[in-house]
Amino acid sequence: MITKNNFKDLLKTLDFTEEGNTLQKSDGEVDLKVDFSKQRLIYPEDKGLIVSRRDTCNFSHPENFVVFECVHRLLEKGYKPEHLELEPRWRVGRGASGGRADILVRDHENNPLLIIECKTAGDEFHKAWNKTLQDGDQLFSYAQQIRKTQYLCLYASDFVENKVRIDQRIIAHRDDENVLAQDETSQSFAEAADVEDRYTVWREIYQLGHAENGIFEKNVQAYQIGKNKHTLAEDTKIIDAVDKERKYHDFRTILRKHNIARREHAFEVLVNLFLCKLVDEEENQNDLQFYWKGVTYDNYFDFVDRLQNLYQKGMRKFLNEEISYISNEQIDNAFWTVKNRRNATKQQIQRYFRELKFFSNSAFSFLDTHNEALFKRNAKVLSEVVQMWQGLRLKAEVPNQFLGDMFEMFLDDGVKQSEGQFFTPLPICKFIVASLPLAQKISENTEPPNAIDYACGSGHFLNEYAHQIKPLVKASYRNLTDYYSQITGIEKEDRLAKVAKVAAYMHGQQQIQILDADALTSHPEIQREAYDILIANPPFAVEGFLQTLNDTDKKEYQLIQTTGEKSNTDNVECFFLERLRHLMAPGGVVGVIVPSSILSNTEAVHNRTREILLQFFDIVSIAELGSGTFGKTGTNTVVLFLKRKTQRPETAEHYRNRVTDFFEGDTENQAYQDEYLIKAYCKHIEIPYQEYIKLFAQTSLDPLSDLLEYDIFKDYKQAFSQSTKIKNLKKSKTYKEKTPEEQSEELTQRLIAYLHKIEKEKLYYFILAHQQENRVLIVNAPNTKREQKQFLGYAWSERKGDEGIKYEGNAKTVNDIVTPLFNPKDLSIDDTTKINTAIKNNFIGEITDPLPEHCHHAKLTDLLNFSRVDFDKIINLNPQQNTNIETQWPLVRLGEVVETQYGYTAKAGDEGDVRYLRITDITGEGQLKNTNKKYINPSEQIIQDYTLNPNDIVIARSGSTGRMLLYKGI
Repeated sequence: MITKNNFKDLLKTLDFTEEGNTLQKSDGEVDLKVDFSKQRLIYPEDKGLIVSRRDTCNFSHPENFVVFECVHRLLEKGYKPEHLELEPRWRVGRGASGGRADILVRDHENNPLLIIECKTAGDEFHKAWNKTLQDGDQLFSYAQQIRKTQYLCLYASDFVENKVRIDQRIIAHRDDENVLAQDETSQSFAEAADVEDRYTVWREIYQLGHAENGIFEKNVQAYQIGKNKHTLAEDTKIIDAVDKERKYHDFRTILRKHNIARREHAFEVLVNLFLCKLVDEEENQNDLQFYWKGVTYDNYFDFVDRLQNLYQKGMRKFLNEEISYISNEQIDNAFWTVKNRRNATKQQIQRYFRELKFFSNSAFSFLDTHNEALFKRNAKVLSEVVQMWQGLRLKAEVPNQFLGDMFEMFLDDGVKQSEGQFFTPLPICKFIVASLPLAQKISENTEPPNAIDYACGSGHFLNEYAHQIKPLVKASYRNLTDYYSQITGIEKEDRLAKVAKVAAYMHGQQQIQILDADALTSHPEIQREAYDILIANPPFAVEGFLQTLNDTDKKEYQLIQTTGEKSNTDNVECFFLERLRHLMAPGGVVGVIVPSSILSNTEAVHNRTREILLQFFDIVSIAELGSGTFGKTGTNTVVLFLKRKTQRPETAEHYRNRVTDFFEGDTENQAYQDEYLIKAYCKHIEIPYQEYIKLFAQTSLDPLSDLLEYDIFKDYKQAFSQSTKIKNLKKSKTYKEKTPEEQSEELTQRLIAYLHKIEKEKLYYFILAHQQENRVLIVNAPNTKREQKQFLGYAWSERKGDEGIKYEGNAKTVNDIVTPLFNPKDLSIDDTTKINTAIKNNFIGEITDPLPEHCHHAKLTDLLNFSRVDFDKIINLNPQQNTNIETQWPLVRLGEVVETQYGYTAKAGDEGDVRYLRITDITGEGQLKNTNKKYINPSEQIIQDYTLNPNDIVIARSGSTGRMLLYKGI
């Protein structure tokens, strides 16, 4: 909004000169002045400009500044001051409400030409326009009072980032005989008796037709309002933050107004329109075709035909796909043998072609279009959506902020819910890309690095990566397009693949390759171990995804061993993480968003996923993002920053062999090779090296007597004794037939094998973690909503009409936010106060001191828990320190005094032989409920193994907190 505080700066931008407290601008003999000491707006009344009311000549209302700026624009355009009147007052007449218009413009014969109503920018302007669309509002009231006015205009101006920005809606208030001739019963403006009639003519006959330009553009002469031909340079502008704030709401308003509920489909149509507009901006810069010109200059059939033509060109040019389009000219040419002859058959066939072409669903069908009435209904919606965009420019030299934000808002209720996708907010894209060592990847290699996003969605990461490497490549005097051509995106959802391709063109990065494919399958254009950089936010929890892979592809994944080939598992994120091993070149760097449950879930598929990461990657950093990152989904996520291990053959295979050698007693010169690794492990678990190595190649328990007194080995023995396998062994006929000595020997050998199996695995993964040179940089997100907003730099709004991302501190764009994650003002500098710099330094082995807030380093070995019997490779971002408990009682491990057992899982019903206990049967106070009981019909063996006894302690672990019960019987 223009206010007293910025009005002087606006005037200076308009080349007003300052003399004391007065700013003045002369255009020939016409002077405009502003006296800031008296807060007066001084118009050239001496040159004939009429000011009918002095209230408009002061600083009392911000709207007065808009009027002054508009008058300046009119005079600069060439309108004469004697043809301008401010605040003209009309007599209240039939059907009119009276009042004063802001500006009346007359033509050279002093006839009324244009009425301008000025509003402050933003809400006031848009509310006034919406009211005009609903009932005509002030403009049509003024038009009723001066009926010969040919044009009406709602006008607003603003001062944003030292630039004047205007909004205008121009309505032709004159009759078009060609339009009226289409229906002899049509009422005209000339016949309108009152405001309501006048508005009805505009709504019904001229279909609320309006333009957003046609008065002030360079290619429009003064007094010649309106235009039929539009150019890219004069009639479009780059989308800015103000446009972005309204477009999503405007689009939703159109959908609601026309009762269009299929938002996902509506977005697909919008993408198709974007494609058309891109073609138009490239090929028709001097005569734009992506324009609804109003019923005076246009009709729906020609309008849709132009869009179909643009769409065919766009699909071919940008996406390399052919679609059918037959122009009216082609249809006419098909009848060349009967040209210039009247032929009823030809006319009938042309009608058939017209019906086939327009009366069926197409790429632009918001609604079904199976007949002419439905076609026109859809075309009405289509024209409104096109009008949203026709005055804006999509192509830009740098990434346009509206793409990231608008795709988030448009898709929030649609595709991602059904596809397991959570589209990445642009601040997170910038943070992840800025955390990778891009400068080193470019400077240390003569060839462009191969970069990939294997779940690219709408292309945010790809375009952000291209944007961030641009200054790095230019600094090295290399060809930027060569680097863009080495960027690849893969997207399984064909509509999103189209979005990504369109987005690349919008950013002027059309060399980016987009593959419409499943990233989990093999593809001839995707080579193994070929990528130096991977940035991605792969989908989470997509049920049944394995069913889309063929048998050959499934065999590429170790994780199949944990899920089974025919599983309906939804853990697609795990398979995407294993896919990293296939794609990344030695030394390749990764920034990938995954659910935080990847680090802690104990399911077999998650366990194996962590094993793969530990075997083939260095874990450079793990950054928590918090539950507010992806809006209402509330999913807790982390970013894994990884580096593919460089050694060949693989270190994972080498150390697996070494550990096997240890436990087989393979020594050289009576000493274990790599014994420093064994000693490091022993130090970590606090067991003497000489005691531990007695476990190697051991077949008797006697030498292990001291080792078995350590707590962890006590736990092993207890877990071994309580295991179902050993219990069943002792019950078996074969075991009972053996002598006590034979039984003891069998248990001894089984125990030693059990100890070897566990310790081989622990030692192996300890060595892999220990060999990682750099410590892990851990980023812990804050917990409260307010702190998360400050951490991320944004929050999500669900308020109706104001949905989407809202940047912290009222920042207009991502470049204005303040966040500890990165410095949006300049990503090319290493700002050591920001988290991205600390992560980047950790990639290349440099120390960031002091570390930014929310960060700390930890050894990878300290993030893994080697003190439990079940070694599931959980990665704990907040490892617990040993706690000394001071008490008079002797300390014993819980496992020494109780026997633990997992419960039995079954589907329970209202009837059965045995009551089945669920977490919902336990109150928050630890009491057993006796309502809504459920029952099962278990076998005798199940009853024997799982029936509760009095004083059993039940720990129900499901849910966020779990429940506990001291069972006293039923």
